[in-house]
Amino acid sequence: MKRILLLGLLFTSVWLEVMAQQQVTGKVTDSKGEPLPGVNVLVKNTTIGSVTTQDGNYSVSVPPENTILVFSYIGYITQEITLNGRSGIDITLSEDLQSLEEVVVVGYGTVKKSDLTGSVSSISSVELKAIPVATFDQALQGRAAGVQVVQSTGAPGGGTNIRIRGTSSVNASSEPLYVIDGMLINSNSGETSIGGRGPAVNPLATINPSDIESIEVLKDASATAIYGSRAANGVILITTKRGKAGKASVNFESYYGVQTVTKKLDLLNATQFAQLVNEANQNAQLTPVYTNPESFGEGTDWQEELFRQAPIANFQLSLTGGNDKTQYAIGGGFFTQNGIVEGSDLDRYSFRTNLNTDVNEKLKVGVNLSYNRTINNGVLTGPGPVVQGVVYNALLFNPILPVYDPLRPGGYTFQHDRRDAIANPVAEAKEYISTTTTSRLLGTVFAEYEIVEGLSLRSSFGIDGLSTKSNSFGPNFLKRTENSKGEAGVSTLEALTWLNTNTLTYNKEINQDHTINALLGFEMQQFRNESVNSYAFGFPESRTGWHDIGSADNPQTTTNGELEWSILSYFGRINYSLKNKYLFTLTGRADGSSKFAEGNKYGFFPSAAFAWRVSEEEFMKSNNFINDLKFRASYGVTGNQAIPPYGSLALIGQIGQGVFSTSSGSEAFRGREPVSYPNRNLKWETTKQANIGVDLSVLEGRLGATVEVYHKNTEDLLLGTPIPYTSGFETTLLNIGNVQNRGIDIALNSVNIDGNIRWTTSVNVSVNRNKITNLAREEDINLGIGGNILREGEPIGTFFGYVFDGIYQTDDEAKNSPVIAGQNPSAGDRRYKDISGPNGMPDGVINDFDRTIIGSAQPDFTWGVNNTLTFKGITLSFFFQGSQGNEMVNQNLGDLANVNGRQNVLASAGLGRWTPQNPNNTYARALYTANDNVFSSRFVEDASYLRLKNLTLGYNFPASLLEKIKLSNARIYVSGTNLWTLTDYSGYDPEGNAYGGTTNIVGVDFGGYPQAKTYTVGLNLGF
Repeated sequence: MKRILLLGLLFTSVWLEVMAQQQVTGKVTDSKGEPLPGVNVLVKNTTIGSVTTQDGNYSVSVPPENTILVFSYIGYITQEITLNGRSGIDITLSEDLQSLEEVVVVGYGTVKKSDLTGSVSSISSVELKAIPVATFDQALQGRAAGVQVVQSTGAPGGGTNIRIRGTSSVNASSEPLYVIDGMLINSNSGETSIGGRGPAVNPLATINPSDIESIEVLKDASATAIYGSRAANGVILITTKRGKAGKASVNFESYYGVQTVTKKLDLLNATQFAQLVNEANQNAQLTPVYTNPESFGEGTDWQEELFRQAPIANFQLSLTGGNDKTQYAIGGGFFTQNGIVEGSDLDRYSFRTNLNTDVNEKLKVGVNLSYNRTINNGVLTGPGPVVQGVVYNALLFNPILPVYDPLRPGGYTFQHDRRDAIANPVAEAKEYISTTTTSRLLGTVFAEYEIVEGLSLRSSFGIDGLSTKSNSFGPNFLKRTENSKGEAGVSTLEALTWLNTNTLTYNKEINQDHTINALLGFEMQQFRNESVNSYAFGFPESRTGWHDIGSADNPQTTTNGELEWSILSYFGRINYSLKNKYLFTLTGRADGSSKFAEGNKYGFFPSAAFAWRVSEEEFMKSNNFINDLKFRASYGVTGNQAIPPYGSLALIGQIGQGVFSTSSGSEAFRGREPVSYPNRNLKWETTKQANIGVDLSVLEGRLGATVEVYHKNTEDLLLGTPIPYTSGFETTLLNIGNVQNRGIDIALNSVNIDGNIRWTTSVNVSVNRNKITNLAREEDINLGIGGNILREGEPIGTFFGYVFDGIYQTDDEAKNSPVIAGQNPSAGDRRYKDISGPNGMPDGVINDFDRTIIGSAQPDFTWGVNNTLTFKGITLSFFFQGSQGNEMVNQNLGDLANVNGRQNVLASAGLGRWTPQNPNNTYARALYTANDNVFSSRFVEDASYLRLKNLTLGYNFPASLLEKIKLSNARIYVSGTNLWTLTDYSGYDPEGNAYGGTTNIVGVDFGGYPQAKTYTVGLNLGF
């Protein structure tokens, strides 16, 4: 009886609560009066809500109190409406495409987008999350006009090359400055990557992309000059996620995917290779090697053995919330990526907390703190110090040989039997262990005090602590350790950057016509690292690996190093707005750097900008077509000090061991000598940049455009320059030479369809022309790799060599043609053009006079196009990205198209080789003694490409369902990355660059790690 009574009371209370709720109905329309389906209607701070129907109607049951309804829809401004007892509410949502009130992060502050005078591109967290990547810099590709991102390696955690408006330097870094929550971080791989034998780790791989809320790219001098001596290559500002006042929310984000190699090169199989070897020997009057080539069949596919399907996964959990005084965001994540090449992978553990609180009406304090730990296992790719990388070896290895040989130590086939330098790639990848572990603590604490209304003082202190350890071990049965008899290495690096920033900001509005924002700042930064490298050779057995390096038979000398630099800065900025139409910005920064010589340590970097908001003029008020029109112009000077410290000093180094004879016998000694020539006049590189831009929005924001034209001149290049031998040195670092970059940036966005189906498009196109305008010398600088030269009047990345002119078809043709000295060609050999002699005319001889410019790595233009379609809760996005007009040196062809029978080759070269019956004009004849690797235009290929970078299909679950399962949001999606590439380039990847870390050697593919094609499925949940 008691149970029945209790059930009855419970039922009655629930019924009374339901009856007390109010039913609210209404309709949601856009600015044209058209109904908006799929609009989320939620009771604020609850999970109660519904979604509008096809006709824009909604109905929701709400509590009887003064309830607030929140109306939200992608692309429209969210509205909050207090009911005040009303049972019917019709509202109109305004489009949020123009976003003129959007706040944009700039150097040491923020500004409304409408008030920008400089060139700034913004990338949101939504765009960053579109592609599953290990590092945020990879996700920037194709997202912003004027920003060229080349992912030169597909290795887990591998870095990118980012060029903002071209390459401005030759010897110094051309990478942008990164600023995370106000902390200027050191991404210089020469100072933050370990010098051991572990994998080359991208310093940016320690930053969790899931922590990022938005990225702003500062491009012109007006935007970057506030960072002075480090802003010549542009600035990338990163803002991490913050908490918001309101109910605490928990969000879980995850995805899991599978990676595969995007492309395999078509090589000869075992039978075809054996036939080639026999023919190459016969043409060289040697005995054929294989008696029955057909018996080998397909043989070993070394690419198939080396490449694998590899998983990639990410898990992120975050908690955000707060009240009017305190807001917090706490998050942790785990990312793991196995490489598509055996033996390579990356794991990252990350934690971040951001906290802001108003202590009182005057004082605000906060902290941004992150800890990330990465563990990277790598393999040798590209040209190696002892043997070539594993990818390159897989291409060249004899397909007749098996991967495993149980009779050999270690159980692997040792090496290629036709060419000693080619190691078993599978053995090298699996058995040579190379691990780098990096921990990074990055954070800032700040306090901001409002002295009087409009005047505030902010002081912050930040640290960037990096600890890296690299362990490597190669057992004695590998080709790579053949000479060392087994080797191990242990290397450590500790690096610490601290930064103190103090700013005084003044905001004042006078008579609604004049607005002033002024900033004064003082900043100090110091960097220091210490490294220790220990190696040992001779390990009779492999069980202890690097864990017992002291047991080696042949320990090597331990080395260590230290590095330190500091910068002291004063800066200021004034923004003045007259009637919200005429905008002026003046910026200046004085930097003093320890890297430069006495008397040249300080540099001053000013800029000025003006913008005219034409759309605010009276004569434009009656215009219903143009919503916003603004013209901008700026000019300024920025600097580059990204060189190693001590360049202005005479350094002393060890010269080895000698012996003194004394009365008591002999005594060993180690000597010292100067190792660098001091330059007492060393100073900054300076870049002067002019920028003119126009921002336009029409048709109520349905079409927007930004077009900018810029001109950059970099002077006083920091360039290694030959000096007289009487100095005792060959070169020294001097300030000589100029580089010019000119170009156009175009960004377009549009709403193509705006109804039940919504289709938006964003397009960006970048055109840049790079040219060395002064080298302070008459002769070219031959960089010695991939035909790269530096020549006055030509761009960085210019290729120089002979012009390939086909194949000699007869012996008489070869005998009567100009040839390179020392060569005696016959029918089927390569031919080169006789272009010029000492007098400028062809002279019948092929020599250095016949070498000419044969290509450039600089593209005509780069671009990106992103389309997003939504229908109710379904979203489909597809992102294309590409480059046009750039060329690539396919250095791999030196072996892969050399049909001498000593290594495997491309099927097109091996099967299409010249014979009297196949008199082609592309591939030479098979000849064992052939080693014609004369650098010529046959190595240079068109590397233009069009790539479907990402395709994503997602579904957002409706609010009615979410309410039942007590979720605030839920999304599931499937995604594909690098799904399709259209290119004429014959290598793995038209982006591949074996020397991606350098500034002046670009566009050379030599056995690099290919990019992967990735398929993922993801789930996002909000509580």
